[in-house]
Amino acid sequence: MKEKEEKYCGECCWFYGEDTYGYGSCPFRFADIHECGQQCDTPTKYVSKTQMRHYQAILLQANRYRRDDNVPAIYKMPDTKELGKAIDFAFEYIKVFSNL
Repeated sequence: MKEKEEKYCGECCWFYGEDTYGYGSCPFRFADIHECGQQCDTPTKYVSKTQMRHYQAILLQANRYRRDDNVPAIYKMPDTKELGKAIDFAFEYIKVFSNL
């Protein structure tokens, strides 16, 4: 059996303001300063930093495809579902960090 994956705050893209001792904040846990090694209490909001980089790469690929008139064959438009997820994540990311 595969055990449930443990998710830690320091691995999440929402974790910000980390100091030299590993303490930082999460926008979904207001007025709570915690260590990056602690487990996430809001696993539904958890997005890993690698997943965030994947979304960024999809958005950059779509932007490159859209802006270039002479698109080489190596650049293709990303899958529409993946592009939609990346756009939704970008909107949520901007909305969360603009309210801080």
